[in-house]
Amino acid sequence: MATSGSKNFSLTRNDIINAALRKIGEYDKGETPSGPETADASEALNVLVNELAGVHGADIFLRTELTLFLQKGQAKYLLGPSGDHVTESYVETELAAARVLGSQTMLVDSEVGISAGDYIGIKLDDGSIDWTTVNGTPTLGSITIVDGLTSPADVDNKVYAYTTKAYRPIALFAALRRDSSDLDNEIILIGEKEYFDLTDKSSEGVPNSISYRASLDSGALFVWPTGDGATDKIVSIAHYYPDDFDAASDNAQFPVEWSSALIWGLAAELGPEYGLPEREQMKNFNIAAAKRERALDADFENASVIFARA
Repeated sequence: MATSGSKNFSLTRNDIINAALRKIGEYDKGETPSGPETADASEALNVLVNELAGVHGADIFLRTELTLFLQKGQAKYLLGPSGDHVTESYVETELAAARVLGSQTMLVDSEVGISAGDYIGIKLDDGSIDWTTVNGTPTLGSITIVDGLTSPADVDNKVYAYTTKAYRPIALFAALRRDSSDLDNEIILIGEKEYFDLTDKSSEGVPNSISYRASLDSGALFVWPTGDGATDKIVSIAHYYPDDFDAASDNAQFPVEWSSALIWGLAAELGPEYGLPEREQMKNFNIAAAKRERALDADFENASVIFARA
């Protein structure tokens, strides 16, 4: 038996749009939709995939690990491109020599993975992290920063660098506190009411609880107790919306088993716009719902289920 030996099938935005329009009988194979029709269908497709992720629970493959860098005494952090220092990927190193107030040249154990323009945070002796950006390309363990240190930093103090701030998550599923030795301890996710009821929200100590509010622009993450400078990072598992379809060649940020569900889902959404009879619309919506449920059944999480008597 001869097989291709490849497992790289994928659909682009326009592949999905063209297939959906064929499902509703608007185009035959080989025909090309007009520009305005493609633009309208692209808008409907973006609405659809965000609804699948945010409402219907297509989220397992859209989860990612976020690292929040704690600031001593800070209780509230904004998660988003213009928010606080939260990222999906970062580089960690240490100072190779002590630095004094105003220093702009950092000597580090390794500059690998750190680039010009990156955000960079230097752990100060007072327990806070001094954030600025990298000025120029680091070389031979030397990094120049845009703003001088606001306080002294001793040799072996941690240095963190990253390129991109995380987007606003839909929700957080789990969290832990990661210490300087990269040992993890669980942090409890609590609701807004439980956090609101805390008497002293500015209490400093070892963080053991967080509460997340998915606001419209930047998500708000509340930490309790606030960090006391001994812990630098909180790591969480976040649920995101899929990437937008911006161009004809963009692939769906969905597994291949979702291909049919995306096509039929878009066909169902476009039916009313193209004046399909109500009976045909209902048929397409039923097919789309069945395809969606089948795809959701294929994406499951390996986890324990515990039954308890109330």
